[in-house]
Amino acid sequence: MQISARQASERAESVGGRLRDLTLREPRGRGQVCTWDLVVTVGQEAEDRAAAAWVVADEIMLSRTDSETEAYDLWREAALSGEKLVDVDREYVLSFAAPVFEANDATGVTGYVGEWLWYLSTRDLDPEPGRSVEFLDPPSSTVSDSGPDGFIIHRVEGGAPGFVYRLWEMKKFTGTASQPSDIIRGAWQQLNSNGAKYLSQMSFGGRLLAADTRVFVKTLTKQWVRSMGTANAGVSLALNAADTPETAFERSHHHFTTHKHAGALQGLMVAVDDLEGFAKNVREYVWSGL
Repeated sequence: MQISARQASERAESVGGRLRDLTLREPRGRGQVCTWDLVVTVGQEAEDRAAAAWVVADEIMLSRTDSETEAYDLWREAALSGEKLVDVDREYVLSFAAPVFEANDATGVTGYVGEWLWYLSTRDLDPEPGRSVEFLDPPSSTVSDSGPDGFIIHRVEGGAPGFVYRLWEMKKFTGTASQPSDIIRGAWQQLNSNGAKYLSQMSFGGRLLAADTRVFVKTLTKQWVRSMGTANAGVSLALNAADTPETAFERSHHHFTTHKHAGALQGLMVAVDDLEGFAKNVREYVWSGL
């Protein structure tokens, strides 16, 4: 990693400070049953790629430390100054970073970063007319959680029950023996088989939800197994930019067959130069304070 955390942070802030400021989102497959969007990194300079990696690292640490803001502040100051934490301060912050980043597991970290690419690309979307995001959780705190990869609820104006949700499955493709289409097919099949189980594992007991939202989330699994129009599914694939196909998700409805209403299926593809290298840079920025 040749570009320091401070340099990467300054570059990110100069263009807006969010991942969406360093990516371009394009609509694809609008004539298909499963429409999809392609999110690609923009800017050919190494500073732009470093800035995107820093944004992801910073967002991850902000989320992982959650309410313990002192831990986040300690980490960020150390990373930006280049002065690594020591003794008790290091042990304190390491408790939040270690579950994902300590093992240097390239496969696990790449998948985890892929989930964050979906989350940040989704969180920072402009509001859609007539609907707003009611609930969106960041990715799990571990790399091996067997529950849902992504989940979002939208509040919808002018209809009952006033909400829709989408359960997302996240995958990565790093140019191995399979093809992106094989990974996408497997993700849809996984949702087809396990979607209800994933939803049944979700708990909203400690969430600060509006009263009508709380009523809605009590029946998520029922909505799914009955293929109701409020229950939707999505697949997100992170991959190397060079492996981005011209067409994708056109056969999704053959692999996810239970939900047939309009808009039931949605795809997302996030393409970055050297996905594994990008994930490695994210890990290095997290580790730069430790």
